[in-house]
Amino acid sequence: MPFTKPPPPPPKPTFGEPSTPEDFNDKFKVKETTKYMNPCALEEKQSMKCLDENNYDKRKCDYFFMQYKECKKKWLENRRALRRSGQL
Repeated sequence: MPFTKPPPPPPKPTFGEPSTPEDFNDKFKVKETTKYMNPCALEEKQSMKCLDENNYDKRKCDYFFMQYKECKKKWLENRRALRRSGQL
């Protein structure tokens, strides 16, 4: 039986700007040490809502999880840039 090449993966969707509020970094600087602040709260809620609606079948919610990961990645890149420039 000859081997066949698997089909290529679907293209990664493009996302808009993350939902991080403009003043999030200012609030983050003055927060209490033990307080958790999520800059991607909207994306997190959307992915959890999708899981609830689809009986926790993560494959059906891939789009929302990719959107959440992209938001966190952009936020972390922004934090690193601010830290390098001495603003944090």
